[in-house]
Amino acid sequence: MEESTTTSLIDRYSLFGRVFSESPVGMGLLSAVDGTYVDANTTLADLLGYTRDELRGQPFTSVGTDLQLDTGMLLHALRQNRQLADIPISITRRDGQRRFCVLSLHLEEIEGHEYFFLIVQDITPHEAARLELEHLENRFRLFYKSVPLPLLVIDQESGRIMDVNPAATTLYGYRRDEFLRLRLADLLPAGFSAAAPLNALDGGQAALTCHRLKDGRMIDALVSSYSFMLDERSVTLSIIQDVTEQRAVQAALEASEERLRLIADMTADAIWDRDLSTNQVTWSAGLQTQFGYESAQVSTSESWRELVHPDDRAAVVASIDEALESVAGYWTSEYRFRRADGNYAAVLDNAHIVRDETGRPTRFIGSMVDITEQLKLADVAANAALEERQRLAHTLHDSVSQSLYTISLLAEAARRRALAGEQEIVTEYVGRLGELTVQTLRQMRLLLYDLRPGVLEQEGLSGALRHRLEAVEHRAGIRARLIDHTLAPIPPRLQREIFWIAQEALNNSLRHASATTVTVSLSSEGEDIVLEVEDNGQGFDPAQMDEGGGLAAIRRRVGDLHGEMSVCSRAEKGTVLSVRVPV
Repeated sequence: MEESTTTSLIDRYSLFGRVFSESPVGMGLLSAVDGTYVDANTTLADLLGYTRDELRGQPFTSVGTDLQLDTGMLLHALRQNRQLADIPISITRRDGQRRFCVLSLHLEEIEGHEYFFLIVQDITPHEAARLELEHLENRFRLFYKSVPLPLLVIDQESGRIMDVNPAATTLYGYRRDEFLRLRLADLLPAGFSAAAPLNALDGGQAALTCHRLKDGRMIDALVSSYSFMLDERSVTLSIIQDVTEQRAVQAALEASEERLRLIADMTADAIWDRDLSTNQVTWSAGLQTQFGYESAQVSTSESWRELVHPDDRAAVVASIDEALESVAGYWTSEYRFRRADGNYAAVLDNAHIVRDETGRPTRFIGSMVDITEQLKLADVAANAALEERQRLAHTLHDSVSQSLYTISLLAEAARRRALAGEQEIVTEYVGRLGELTVQTLRQMRLLLYDLRPGVLEQEGLSGALRHRLEAVEHRAGIRARLIDHTLAPIPPRLQREIFWIAQEALNNSLRHASATTVTVSLSSEGEDIVLEVEDNGQGFDPAQMDEGGGLAAIRRRVGDLHGEMSVCSRAEKGTVLSVRVPV
């Protein structure tokens, strides 16, 4: 009865029926008595997954909606307000698909009967967009709070800080509420414009600047900024990276590299660096100064290899390959290397092998030293040592051997005289044997002392003289003492000269004076050093001094030192040698 009346009513008002049927928004009429569908347009029927005929007579609450409709309460509410709008509902279509909708209800009276007129708007696409936006906002909020780099949101017009993340509060030391009362200029050094960095950094470009922390410390900040619109305002998102420590390390590294470059340029050695992945070699200036090549002329390991002497090349290359293939960290070799003028230099090459974490060699860094002159000096030293050995052999032959031969002759003569009963002559021969034996023993002790390593460099002049007296004179039965009254240090070179002079004087006394006591005195007199060597030996006439003897050699050495020498000696009264040399 109600349905036919309503239907005839919609049909009667053809304009309303056309709007009702063709509306893109879902519309329906419900009985205010039991809440069943009286009619629904095609849009609502399609939304629910039914036809219009299938919906008629169906309860509203049983066809796809989760809204519990109490018709009595709803009728009372609508009689009071005539309309209930924007009620969010969820509709499950007949095929199980879920849709999000907004419901509006009106109370209408038609031909004396009350009906609920409902309008259902499908907002599923909008709800999906809203959820996506909410999801994106949540993700951004999570990113903004958890990103480890400080983030500042800055109003471009006023320069005021609008928002910060927790990393910014940790770095700068401000609380978030303190930050929001600051401007960008408050973080910059005094007199620094805040507009400049905002303009310069737009588009994600990074620039280095200084930022001030809450405690007043300054940091080096690498800032990247992006401009965008937020709530119809131009804002800048600045990403801050504290590079203070990295910059300090970089500065220290650059300073170290500069020092190494200066050292490489100043040293005479040819320092080289070989990249094992490319076999490219770079050289210091020593390559040019020592061997005459520009760095570009020996820029590969192959070009270096061609300059190694052909007789040394195979062994040197093999030693390098062996070192690189092992776990060694160091390599050294001595070989001949061709200079730019064609001559070969003897070189000592030392290198460190740099390896990665797997032990694979990556770089080969070393220095090549020209040791040609050192080898020549070594040859000279070897020849000098040979000459010294020959001198000692000559001394043994001329002094010790002759003395021993004389001793053997005297011993044989004494034996014969003893057999002949010539007791007085035997006694004389035995006395002469004793004297020759003592003299020979002294000469042997002197030779042994000459063979010992020098102690002058280790113990100084005074220590070396004391060592000489103990090693030679004391063991030869001579009472010897050293008196040192020097006040200022003596230069090392002058120490060597004075020590040589003292040794020559002591040697002369030991060999010729037959002394039983000897005294060596050192003293400082103004700017001069005075050396005196005094013995109680048999003495001699200084006027008869041999120009080729030991005293003549001492006089020449003292003259080279621009010093003065005097000798005071008398027969059986001993000898005093005095030398004065300027410091």
